[in-house]
Amino acid sequence: MRAEEAIHAVTSAATGVGLPAHDASAVRIGENGVVLLPSAGVLARVVPRAAKGSDPRREIEIAAWLASRQVPVVHPARPEPIIIGQYVVSLWEYLPDSRPADLVTLAECLRRLHSVPLPMNLLPHLSPFDKFEVRLETGAGLDTSDRVFLRQFRDELSTRWNMAEFALGEAVLHGDAHMENLLVTPGGRQAFVDLETVCIGPPEWDLTLTALYYECGWFSAKEYVDFVRTYGFDVRRSPSWPVLRLIRMLRMTLWLAQSADNDPQRQRQLRHRINTLQKGTAPAGWTGY
Repeated sequence: MRAEEAIHAVTSAATGVGLPAHDASAVRIGENGVVLLPSAGVLARVVPRAAKGSDPRREIEIAAWLASRQVPVVHPARPEPIIIGQYVVSLWEYLPDSRPADLVTLAECLRRLHSVPLPMNLLPHLSPFDKFEVRLETGAGLDTSDRVFLRQFRDELSTRWNMAEFALGEAVLHGDAHMENLLVTPGGRQAFVDLETVCIGPPEWDLTLTALYYECGWFSAKEYVDFVRTYGFDVRRSPSWPVLRLIRMLRMTLWLAQSADNDPQRQRQLRHRINTLQKGTAPAGWTGY
């Protein structure tokens, strides 16, 4: 998706429902797009109609359901998505001056989320390798040998995943639980965002990113200890930790491959990640993007 395409879709959707869109600007563009409408106080999400695994209507329903269970979430600005050509636009409240949560707040909110009773017929079950093939084939900087290795790596991890043991049972998951997906406003409001990955699965999945980022050196020992103490469980002590961390590293590598085109620094990091996965030394030397 190109920035101009996302802005055009959002501008058309907003003006069609009477919202000002003259100051629309792209916030993030990738597989999906995020566009800010400052005058309307709205953040718009744009997804291709043909995108697999993306359902803006379900995302809006999930937000309403989680809010009814006292889980802090961002609120939709409109109860229905809007179809504009080949794109679907959903409109969400904009939280100005918000910042990513600290790890203690993330742990507290994950405990609250994971304690919600499982719903009937609303959420899919976790699929650890969703979008793998699409990202593998479209990843910039991946050659044929990379794709062969990564596909074999996925197959081995899939077998291990099917045999993995999880100590915490099943719960409602965010699915992509990191600090930037939990915002805190200056007034102290907390809100989970990017709800398209919400699903049912083992809570260990949501805890793995923080533990892996700590292994990467992106958090201090004290920050990670505080996270573990607040949540009450260290996923690194779980028998499923070895396969969880490898699956997450595989996903992080493919995510980077989506944005490595024409960026030498990202291309070098992508090559480093693949090399360390092959050698078994990952995540040594992994940098954050």
